[in-house]
Amino acid sequence: MGSPAGDSPFSSVVKRPMKPKPENDSTINLELTVESDRLSLFSSLLGQGFTLKVRTGCSLRELLCVQLGVSADYVDQRIQTIFLDGKAVDNIDTAVVRHGSTLALSAAMPGLAGATLRRGGAYAAMRRQISHQNKAVHNSVADGVVMLKLFNLVALELGPWFLKQGIRIRGKHIENFFTKVPDYFWIGCRAAEIDGKPRKVEKIGGMEWRHRQVFLKLEVKESC
Repeated sequence: MGSPAGDSPFSSVVKRPMKPKPENDSTINLELTVESDRLSLFSSLLGQGFTLKVRTGCSLRELLCVQLGVSADYVDQRIQTIFLDGKAVDNIDTAVVRHGSTLALSAAMPGLAGATLRRGGAYAAMRRQISHQNKAVHNSVADGVVMLKLFNLVALELGPWFLKQGIRIRGKHIENFFTKVPDYFWIGCRAAEIDGKPRKVEKIGGMEWRHRQVFLKLEVKESC
């Protein structure tokens, strides 16, 4: 996982780390130590959506560039398709992120469908009924939670940072992921911990995760 040019998609802004569960939270902490060449396999999991605690009531640009620390160049040049609560976004300076919002980020997609969904593109008028219509940013800024979904190159390039910080995700998505990963994923999974206690890696995939909430965090080691 990484940008084609080798540059970080994140700016020099200090990012706020994702914090593990508070003491009264029933979320399970799952920490995996994986080899770096297994990171790309997590792209499918990132597309299912994970939750972030952020400041809501702000513009989409503020969320991405200021709170999450994604560089402005990356946002403007790489993230070509954005959906906010199921609506395609053209202007990230006026689209407002609210508590409970779902945000999907993608690089440019091929074909006419991709050109139509591309933000600010020549074909944007063709999807007026599914376009986001916010005209101005409101001032009701407050702590909240959003769901973030990452797709294709965006998942490959932004995903590692989120995974290393830790993501909150539904257990059913973890369970589906574990049942579908190829065998070589487990060979490259060096260690596992649940709530700080070591577990045998070969046991993780067979556990019941479906009805749980999981805080997943990766430690990445260079591939052998």
